[in-house]
This record gives sequence, C-alpha cells and structure tokens, in this order.
Amino acid sequence: MLRGMSCLSGAERRGQAIPGDGGYKMVETLALYGGKPVRATPIAPDGERFGEEEIRLLVEVIRSQKLNCNVGSRVRQFAQAFADYMGMKHGVMVTSGTAAIHIALGACGLEPGDEVVTSPVTDMGTVYPILAQLGVPVFADLDPETLCMDVSDLERRITPRTRVIVPVHLAGTPCEMDAIMALARRRNLFVVEDCAQAFNAKFKGRKVGTFGDLSCFSLNQHKHITCGDGGIALTDDDALAERAILFADKAWPRTGEHRDHLFLAPNYRVTELQAAVALAQLTKLDHITDTRRDMGNLLTKLIADAPGICVPRLSPGDECTYWFYWFRVDASLRDEFARALTAEGLPASAGYMPKPIYLYDVLRLKKTYGNTSFPFGYAPFRDPGKEIEYCEGLCPVAERTLGQMIRFKLNEFWTEQDVRDAAECIWKVARYFATHAHDKRLA
Repeated sequence: MLRGMSCLSGAERRGQAIPGDGGYKMVETLALYGGKPVRATPIAPDGERFGEEEIRLLVEVIRSQKLNCNVGSRVRQFAQAFADYMGMKHGVMVTSGTAAIHIALGACGLEPGDEVVTSPVTDMGTVYPILAQLGVPVFADLDPETLCMDVSDLERRITPRTRVIVPVHLAGTPCEMDAIMALARRRNLFVVEDCAQAFNAKFKGRKVGTFGDLSCFSLNQHKHITCGDGGIALTDDDALAERAILFADKAWPRTGEHRDHLFLAPNYRVTELQAAVALAQLTKLDHITDTRRDMGNLLTKLIADAPGICVPRLSPGDECTYWFYWFRVDASLRDEFARALTAEGLPASAGYMPKPIYLYDVLRLKKTYGNTSFPFGYAPFRDPGKEIEYCEGLCPVAERTLGQMIRFKLNEFWTEQDVRDAAECIWKVARYFATHAHDKRLA
C-alpha cells in the first residue's frame, strides 16, 4: 500500500460505523450482490460533438476545390488560430499527436543514441517518435497522486546522453513545470510537452503547453476537441518553428525555382478538411474544458473523504481538465470495486494501461528495426556495459499505481446531478468495502 493511502483504517476493518458525507452514510448491500443500484440508468451521458459550423466549413473547403494544405489556407489558419488561442507564436498542424511529437523531436535535432526521458504511463505515440529519430527512451517514475513525473526521479534518470525531456500531462493533470524547466535549463536540455490529454489544463494559473521549447496536442476522435485524427505542435522559437514546418513536409521548403529536400524527414501533411473541422471545434474548447474542470472538481470534493479512496491531487493554482476521472483504492479490491461501481450505475474500469509502456514487447524485447534492435546497444551510441533494459521494477511507483487505479469517463455532457449520483455510487461502494473487506468474495 502506498504511503498516505487511506484504504481501510483500523475502525473500518473492525466493521464499526463509518462517518460519511451528507446523504452517503448508510452501509447498503451492493447492487453487485443483489441490492438496489443507485442509478437504474447508467451514468454515461454523451452528445453530438459536431454540428452546423463544422458542416459549413467543410462545405466551404469542398467548394474551394482545394483539399491539400499547400494549395488551401485552412491548415495554416487553424495552426495560427490555435497558437493565438494559447498565446504562442507558431503552430504547425499535422496528421496526429504522434506526428506532432515527431516533428518536435525532429526540430530538436536528435542524433542516434540520444536519450529522451518521458513517462512510463503514456501512449505509444509519445515513444514511437523517439525511436523513429533513433533516440533511446528513458522512463522516469511517477507521483502516484498526480500520475505525472516525479521530478526527483526525473533528475536521477538524466545522463550525459540525455537531450530532451517529454513530460506527459496525463488525463488533464499538469506536471510540475517550474521544476522541470529549471532542471532542463540547468542541464541544457530541450523540453517537449505532451499535452494530448490536457487542453487548457493549468499549472500555477498558466496553461500547459506554454512552458516547454515545444508542445504537442492531439486532435484524435477521443480528445477534448477533434477532427477525427490530427495534431498540432506549438513553439515561440522561430528556428524551431522553421525546422518543425520543414520536418512535417519532407523538408521541402517549397520556395524558389528548383525542388530540394534539405534533410531526411517524413510527410505529415494534414488535409484542409481536417483543419475545417478543427477550426469549428476550437470555438467550443472553452466550454468543453471549463465544464470538465468544474464537474471533476465537484466530484473530487464530494468523494475526498470516502473511506479507502485516494483522489487525484491538485496544487493551488493548478487546473485539471479531466480527459478521464480516476482515483486509487487498495490493489486487492480494485477489480471488484470497479465491477461494483458499474453495477451501481457508474460504468468504471479497473486500471488504465495494464502495465507501463516499457513492459510492452516493442520495448521489453527491443523490437525496432528488423532484427537489429537499433539504436540499442550500438557503438558509438552507447556503452554496451550500460545498456538500458526495460523490465519490471524499472518504475515501481508507476507499476504499483496502475494496479490501484479506478477510471471512468467524465465529459462535458455530464450534469451536476450526474456528478452527485456518481459520488453516491462511490461512497456506497467504498463504505461497503471498508466494512466487508474480510469477505472472501472480494478476494
């Protein structure tokens, strides 16, 4: 059990009465065991994410006969509009959040064997670009109360080969950006923020995505705003912006009389159709993130004292925009706890990723370029005696925390009543488990 975890106090283990919050005081039989559920209809509100404005802008693009970004104007328009919205100088729109991170690392000029330190709990879209640039992923452990980088462990992972830090603002929670930036500046490292799940999240009142040398956002179907698939990288640095723009388009400057390609780079051009949808979505972003923030914060307030529950931590001035909502329970109860919540009417999942990303085959077995495992273990890039191995125990806090997580969807379509019903579900299940944890059914 993690230090500070409130799961199962002595009084609760003895089955004594448990103090509650407002109307959540009765210890009732769970719906999972034949009791009456809190909600007869599951809490799963959803709604239309696209409407007339998206249609109007799509029609304009179709009628223009210009669907490619190099002949149309919508991609550049969205890139600048989002940069302006974020208070940044340059934006580069590309095909995905993965592509955004790739062009950011390309702009940083990674060399084979350079190390990039990032989170062990993230999508492969954070890690693939490192390997695509022949860099070596290094993983810093997490703070269990935020799912963000533990800065002290981050510093421990830095070596003379480290070139870039990629902090991941997971589930809309901001990383400790002041400490990360101070460390990066001391060690002369680039910082590329992964903001895929964190539109409008704030650290000490300032939006994430405005701290690093570059920042990257995803416009995937499931993100706060979407155009189906897409991404965007931001920077205030003119030189980094120029290289990122080139990197997204085969390093083809598209100026002058003769075609040229200035360096090796992929094609991550996005279409005018995607940009049209993204422009319409941008007008909705404040409402989406404000609603998620308010609903998530209310839920945290309502369940903070529930027995055995550890809610996410936010420091003063920080704002989470809740790509999903999560909390922690004792690992031995997690799976049953999630099933019990679902039965009460709050569809919930046990965990997030089943394991840290370094335990997936691609990294654990170093399945990279054919049978070579490149760039691992190749002189002069690394000392074979100091080869990185990805194995259990590499980031013990991340491994342990994933085994304690309960997660469920929270979006802008939730109402205050949905939040209060969700809190009642959580209190009911938490109180029951606190008084029946010895029951063998829960093993």
